[in-house]
This record gives sequence, structure tokens and C-alpha cells, in this order.
Amino acid sequence: MAITNPKLFGLNVLSFLSDVLDKNEALIALNLPPLDLNVIRGSSNAGATRGDWISLSRLSLPIYKTLDRFRLDALTYQGILDLRSGTDRTLFGNLNINGIISGNAIRYRYVDGTGASATVKIADISTSRVSAWSSSASPVTATSPISYGAQVKIRSGGALQFGTQSGTTGPRLQTTITPQAKEFASEFPTSKISCTIGGSTVVLYAMKGIPIIFTGFFRNLDANITLTSLISSTPASWKIVEVANSNNFVNFPNRGGTTSSINFRSSVSRERYIQFYYNPDNIATVTITSANISFLPAVKLQNATGLNFSSNQFRNFPDVNFIAPSIVSLNLSNNYFYQSDTENERKLNSNIVNKIPTTLKELYLGNTFYGSITQNIIANRFTGLTVLHLGRDRGAYFHPDDADTNCELPNVPNTCETYLVNGNDFRAFGTTASGSGRFNVQDLTNLITLNIGGNYYLSGAFSIAATNNKIQAIYSDGTGLTLPTGLAGKNSFTTLGHSYARNAGPLIVSGNYLYEACNSLNTLSLYASNVTGALPKFTNTALSYLDLRYTNLTGGDPSGDTSFVIPERTFEKCTNLVYMLLQSGNLLTTPIHPNSFSYTPNLYYLWYSSSGRTTGSIPSLTACKNLTNLYLYYNNFTGTMPSLAANPNIHYVEVSYNALSGGIPAFKNLSNLYYLFMYNNQFTSLNKFQNLPNLTYFYAHNNKMTGEIPTFADCPNLYYLILFNNQFTDYKTGGFSVNYRLTYLDLSGNLLTQQAVNQIITDLYANYNAVKRGGVTVNLRGNAIPSGDALEYVEILRSKGWSVVFN
Repeated sequence: MAITNPKLFGLNVLSFLSDVLDKNEALIALNLPPLDLNVIRGSSNAGATRGDWISLSRLSLPIYKTLDRFRLDALTYQGILDLRSGTDRTLFGNLNINGIISGNAIRYRYVDGTGASATVKIADISTSRVSAWSSSASPVTATSPISYGAQVKIRSGGALQFGTQSGTTGPRLQTTITPQAKEFASEFPTSKISCTIGGSTVVLYAMKGIPIIFTGFFRNLDANITLTSLISSTPASWKIVEVANSNNFVNFPNRGGTTSSINFRSSVSRERYIQFYYNPDNIATVTITSANISFLPAVKLQNATGLNFSSNQFRNFPDVNFIAPSIVSLNLSNNYFYQSDTENERKLNSNIVNKIPTTLKELYLGNTFYGSITQNIIANRFTGLTVLHLGRDRGAYFHPDDADTNCELPNVPNTCETYLVNGNDFRAFGTTASGSGRFNVQDLTNLITLNIGGNYYLSGAFSIAATNNKIQAIYSDGTGLTLPTGLAGKNSFTTLGHSYARNAGPLIVSGNYLYEACNSLNTLSLYASNVTGALPKFTNTALSYLDLRYTNLTGGDPSGDTSFVIPERTFEKCTNLVYMLLQSGNLLTTPIHPNSFSYTPNLYYLWYSSSGRTTGSIPSLTACKNLTNLYLYYNNFTGTMPSLAANPNIHYVEVSYNALSGGIPAFKNLSNLYYLFMYNNQFTSLNKFQNLPNLTYFYAHNNKMTGEIPTFADCPNLYYLILFNNQFTDYKTGGFSVNYRLTYLDLSGNLLTQQAVNQIITDLYANYNAVKRGGVTVNLRGNAIPSGDALEYVEILRSKGWSVVFN
């Protein structure tokens, strides 16, 4: 049966059946009698169709059904095998196949022997009619190379001495059958081969491990390898070769110095070799990510300290002890080790960590395993670990199982500075083993960055070691933990992310602000957390970002004074505050102190919403010269709207759903003002805007404005103008005649006279004639009916693609 792709298995009845010498035998094997085919052959030339043969008495089955069955079977097997077997992995699991299955290189496991002496071995399917596919390795492992008809011979009386790069006796030297010419300047000899020829000893020089070959499947590739030093000042070279066509390659000669990088780009994805030409002993770090590499070549990188093969297709955990015995940093995150061929290596257990040298200091294994982790295996193995990164954003994650129903966070040595386990399902902190070097994360004294967010069931009290004066950032979002304690007075502390934390609790405990005198704290993000109680007096002089939206804060002074929901000196020391965002449905029904924001000259974004509870006037914002976004939606503010003349950078204003009254100010000279939302208040008039060149959205519906609609000639970029449900009776002539970008105008539900409506339509008609365009909507329902020329103008505008409606 024809196999058009060495990694696709099954039948292809549309191809010529030419794998066997006797085609008739092949047809009989498919239950297609040659005599039947001889009858059918050429019948289409006589006008016959497939339907003519379905009921032919001489055929026991309609041929098209037989072929369809073979085709569907082939697709089924192909789908299974694509996912579960191939030259790069072992076929395992309970797989039932009815019928014939063909493959040119399928690796599988089998049991050799019986009883106590039985062992599990790995073998290859041998089905080729020319020669068997097999591996010359002994024993065969899941990553052993498969050879096709290879032969290795040593003449009688000859001997070979195989040496490592350092010259000592070591592993077998693997060579290719066909000699390859030296192609790049970086191909220096690494080894000597001593052989006896005709009674004389001859020494040959060889390049062991050059090139280092990685096999991947990719379209684009960014790869980087650093070297400990250069040989004779010669840089490294690379080569990208298409597996199916060795003549299709790209060379990257003499790339960089001690840092060698390539950027390969192609229009299609292909299986390709990544070949690196340099002495393996000189390699310091390797970074090849997102290349669909499934295994590492059997090359020892004696002096390598860093390997980064994240986001590839590894399933079997490599023997890092052999590959990089001096490794310091290992990044194998976003791989598929939970699908390992070896059952007891599908979890992060001792079988896995024992494959990694104890020299390791940085371990990155997020999105790689399911299940729990034995709490102390990491601390026991890597006593100098500084980085543990098990963070997950997709794929496999750690969770409770039969081995550990609590799924405790793994302990680490006290050298750990970065601890990231976010996005998993860890549920408990566990305990520190006293005097053993196994530390619970809360007891680490050298910890700098901690991320335990996204572990939803991780709950309870949470603290940082009192003796830890290095902590900088804590992320505990999406957990059931309380706000972290033990941080007051720590000047190193800069960032707290505790959003979506359902049991956060108060910021003030026993009269003390939890983060008192944390002078470096610049980010306090508590969005959508159950933060309760009064507002502290924030003493964090570096605080620039404060997010208290969707919390349950009540506000008021820590002393119990409820006169103001935000007391005057709440932000007195926060002169660097840029973002202040506060939203809660439990806030006091008292005002914000008028001077609350007099101490925040750098305020850029102010968001305050109280579900209609906070009363009083909008506080003074004259000190906030950099204010750009003002969001005061859904409160109960009364009094007049400030003119914002002291805020020249203002861009977005949202004061809807309040009880503001008086006239909408004559906003002027605000060149950055883009959005102005003032609907659902009690405004009684609208003043003329002046020099607002970028105002695009103005919504002021559902108010009580009377009198005349002013001109908007000073708002040339006005796009949406929404003034429905007011009490306007008149219109300033020429008010809309030069607003050439106006697309949506809603004046419905007012008291505009017929004269005012006629003038509005006349101005809009002049507007159209100046800049002809369609797609404009005008709503005049609920006002007087236009008359005379205005009706004719309406018809003309409608014919040009405008929507103009009135009663």
C-alpha cells in the first residue's frame, strides 16, 4: 500500500498500488478481484457511471462501498497514529485495530518474558519489502535513532579506539555512513580515532557532536546559543535543512561572536533539522523555543549552564545529567511530559528531578505535568535553587490526587528568590521542616518575587517572614487568601496584586494599616476583592497605582469618623499617585472631603463609583494638573459641574447618573477633550463650548435643560451628539452647519418649535452640501413637525443615505 508521508499511516486507495511487484496480488489483498476491474476499466468511455455497476450481478459487493470502507478505516487509523505514535515516540495504551494497518516506522513497547523475569522493551515495526527498519542502539530507547539498512563492519584484525572530547575512553562515537565534507570554518576536530591498518597504527581526527542536530517542525524560528569562548576567533555557523528534501536548506555561516543567533523565516511549516556547528564543549547556553522539537540529541554539553526548550513537543523527560552535567538554568515549560512513554514519569516526582543535576539553580516547568508534587522533592534535590517557576497559563496543571489530596505547595531551600506557581490548583501551604533546609514559602527569608495567584482553593491566613527584608512583589490574585501580613515597614516591598481574592479582609487590622511605612510600595491592586472596612491613611510615598474597584470598602476615617467617605488626609503623603480607582456598593452616604485630592498633583486617572451613595459636591481637582481621565459614574453628587479649566490635559469625562444641577459649563480651550458624558443628571441649561477641537462624543440626555441649543461650531470633530429627553425649545441658527463629521444626532423628546426644527434641517442640508456623505442619523421625534422647504430637504437627505425621522 502506498504511503505518501513517512509519518502518516494507513491506506491510500487513490494512489498507485506499487509497493509490491505483483499488482494483482495487491488488488486481491484489497478484495478487489482483477477480473472485476477489467470489466469496469474503460466503461466510462462508453457512457457508464458508478451507479451502473452497483447492482451488477457479477460483483458480490458494490466496489465503491468497499473502497469507501478502506478509505474511512485508513483515516481512522491515521488520526490515532498521528496522535499516539511515530518515529519520535512510542505507541502505548489500549489500541484495538480491526483489519490491516501499515507503517514504515512505528515504535511500540512489548513485554519480554513471563513472571518475575518479564521486562518491558521497545521495538520497531519492520514492514518494508526492501529492508527492515530498526535501531542499531542497544538497548533501544524511545529516542534511539531508527536506521534503514545500515551496516557497521570492522575488518579482521582492526581495532577502533573511541574517545571523548577530552581524550579519555568514553561513549561510542556515532558517525554517518556517507562522509560529509567540511562546510563551515567552525568545524574544528574534537576527537582522535586510532585504528590499526596493515599492522600500523593510524590516527584520524574526527568531529564528535558536530553538527549538533535538533529536529523540529516549524515555519519560523528564532534560536540562540551562547559560547564560553571562541576557537581561534571563529564564530559558529548554523544550517536549516528540510528533512524530506536535503537539497532545500539555508546556511547561516559565521553568526555573531560568543552569542550566536539566527532568525529563520519561511512561508510554510516543514519538518526541518536545526544544525549547529561548533565544539559542544564550548556551548554555554541553548535557547530554541516553539520549534516542535520532541527530543534532544545524544550530545554531551559538558560546560552548558542553561537550556531553554520551552514550548516544544517533548514527551519524555530528557536525561539532563548526561546532556548538561553542569546546568544551572533549565526551562522545559510548555511541553507534554504528562504523556511520557514511561508511566512513572508522567508526574513531577523523584524520577523526574533525579534526571537533573544538583547544580541546578533555576527550574522552569510550567504547563508540563498533572497531579500533585511530593512536597520536599525539590528542596531535597536542589539545595541552591534560586528560581522555581511552575506557573501556568494553559495546559497541564498541578492539582490534588490520590498521592496528595491536599496538594501542598512544594517546599524549597531558603536560597529561593523567585517562587512562581500561579494558575494551578495548590490548596495548602504545608509546613517548614525545621532544620532540614526545606522551607515553606511563607518562611523564606531571601524571597524577592512570589506569585501564588490563580490557585482558587488556596485559602486562609497569609504572611511573609518577619526576617525577610528582600521581598519586592507578591501576586496572590484569584485565591481565598487574606491580604498578606508581615509587610509593614519593609522598604523593599513594591507591588501587591491581590485581585479577585474573595477573603481579602480589611486594610486596617487592630488600628494599624497593613502596609504602613512601605515607602517603596508603588502598586496596590485589589480589584474585585472582598476588601472591607475604612480607608487607611496611605503612608506609601511611592504609591502610584491604587485599584480598589469592585470591593466592599465602606470608607471613612480609621478612627471611626464617618463625616467624609474619603477624609481630607487620606492621600496626603501620596504625591506620586497617578491612578486612584475606587468602587464599592458599601461606601458611606457622606461626601468626599473637598480637599482630598489637593495632595495628588500627578493624578492622571480618577475613578470613583458608589452605586448612587456618595453625596455632596465633586471634590476640588484644581491641584491635579495632569488629570486626563475623570470617571465619576453613578454616585449622588449634587451642585454644579466644575469647568475643568485647571485640567488642560483632560481627555475623558464621565459624570453620568448623579444629581448635578445648574448649567453645563462653557467648557473651553480643552484641546485633548474627546469624550464628555453627562447624561442622567439634573442640568438645566447648556452653555456654548469654545475651542474643543477634538470633542467627538457628547452625551447629555435625560436632563432638564431648557432654552436654546447652542452652536457647536467650535467642535469640528463632533461625531455623536445625544441630547434627547430634555426641554429645549429653540435652536441657535447655524449651530450644526459646520459639523461635517457629525454622524448621529438625537434631539428626540424635547420641545423644539416648528421654526427651530426647520432651521435645524436647513443647517443640516447646508452641512451635507458642503461635505457630501451618507450614513448620518437624525432623530427629531417628539418635537414639532417640519414644514415647507425643510420637508423637501428631508427627502433629499434621505435620498443621499441619511436617516431623518420625526413624528
